[in-house]
Amino acid sequence: MPTVYKTAADRTKKSVRWMVAWTDEFGNRRTRRGYTDKALSERLARQLEDAARARRDGTIDAAAERMADHSRRPLADHVAEYRVYLAAKGSTEEHVDLTEARIEQAGENAGWKTIADIDAATLSLHVERLRAGGRGPATMNHHLRAVKGFTRWLMTNHRLARDPLVGVKMLNVSTDRRRERRALDDDELARLLAAAGANESVTITKRYKRKVGPKKGEIRLGTRTFTIPRRDTLYLLAASTGFRVGEIKSLTTRSFDLDADPPTVTVEASYSKRRRRDVQPLRPDIAEALRTTLNATPRGEHVWPGLPHEMAQVIAADLTAAGIAAKDDAGRVIDFHALRHTFITRLARLGVTPKVAQTLARHSTITLTMDRYAHVALADSSKALAALPALPLASAANEAAVASTGTHGREVARRTGLATRSPHGPTSANGAGTGTEPALRIAPDRDHESQRPQQRAAGNLGHSESSPANNASDAKRTAAASEGRRNSRKRRDLCAPGQPVSSAANAEVSSEADGTRTRNHRIDSPVL
Repeated sequence: MPTVYKTAADRTKKSVRWMVAWTDEFGNRRTRRGYTDKALSERLARQLEDAARARRDGTIDAAAERMADHSRRPLADHVAEYRVYLAAKGSTEEHVDLTEARIEQAGENAGWKTIADIDAATLSLHVERLRAGGRGPATMNHHLRAVKGFTRWLMTNHRLARDPLVGVKMLNVSTDRRRERRALDDDELARLLAAAGANESVTITKRYKRKVGPKKGEIRLGTRTFTIPRRDTLYLLAASTGFRVGEIKSLTTRSFDLDADPPTVTVEASYSKRRRRDVQPLRPDIAEALRTTLNATPRGEHVWPGLPHEMAQVIAADLTAAGIAAKDDAGRVIDFHALRHTFITRLARLGVTPKVAQTLARHSTITLTMDRYAHVALADSSKALAALPALPLASAANEAAVASTGTHGREVARRTGLATRSPHGPTSANGAGTGTEPALRIAPDRDHESQRPQQRAAGNLGHSESSPANNASDAKRTAAASEGRRNSRKRRDLCAPGQPVSSAANAEVSSEADGTRTRNHRIDSPVL
């Protein structure tokens, strides 16, 4: 039976809340604070007792009840427990801190107090604030991945019934790429290595935000000097393996096996971006160049300890010393990650197959390797075009024949025979008829009947007008043409109204009328 009570010292104090006692589902007696009102405390006691009885009977889902308890807890409690989870699975401290900060920023911008408040609509407020702050799509995608990973963990740990951000898509980075990198050529890489090896110290310009004083929050410019020994070997390793700066920071002397065949360098899974243990082969000459650096490092220690976060500014200072512009006219930049682009681009230029390049780049998809990282120069594209075989271009005779027709697209009939034709058919070089006939004759057109006397006269140049043979031939051709026109009219009458007569039909009529080829034929008769 549930009971409510007050201690003897508190019975006279109306501001003290009543104590509630009830028996839970396991038969244990439990107590908790109720209300200052006794009736409300008695009601609470009955509710707790009834809930315990329902759990014993199995009418209340314990998992759903725990999920409801989680939904009432503050968001910060879940974020702190998610941080413990990330550290336990082997994530670096830097990654854990960055992920926690991004989740907290999303909760602040979207107004989330508990995990029950998380949804896609309020997340858009966070995205808009990031965009208003000048963040690009790539940076906003990093924030979205952090929050989506958090909600996925909430669902898999039964703190939420479903993932509220499962339908949120990443932004299209190609529409607004803020940082376009370029690869270094071999000459630029050699100059960079020489400049980095000339001096172990490098001074950069750094922006500081004032944290105290009347000018708190203002940005001031200052300088900072870093001492990074063997910086040339660092750049050489990055350009020869494609390792990122975080992966190189994790390397110790035990990560290298220079005496193996082939020599290798290993990045542990906790430091690899794809969370796998990566074993990367090394060229023998690169391995020998690294041997001096490894011999100068105590065994088991990091080869490049304490690399600063400002490696982009460090390499920019080395580029300036080497006489290389950090940004070209197209706006493409060179930073430390550009050495990874250089590694993959050199593989593509040497003709390495895309699958091998993807394996060496340690990418999940071939699209990422070839589209984003393989910067194929214009000269490389020109060499590829020069290697193609020559195309079979049209001969000068064919081009002249096309030009003589004055048409484009209707010269097929003229291309069937390129030899010079006389009114009596094709002629040889001496002007005599060859006696051969084309397989298809095209009938004359009525629209050009008025031009036939002139065309006939032009076709008989070189023959005497008073020649009986010519007169007889003209009469015969005139009769044949008349007969052909009559048959053509008959054939048109048999066709459906408005339907043109095919050139093939005209050719048959012309063949019946005359055994020889007529002169003034059309080459543009429609073919059905």
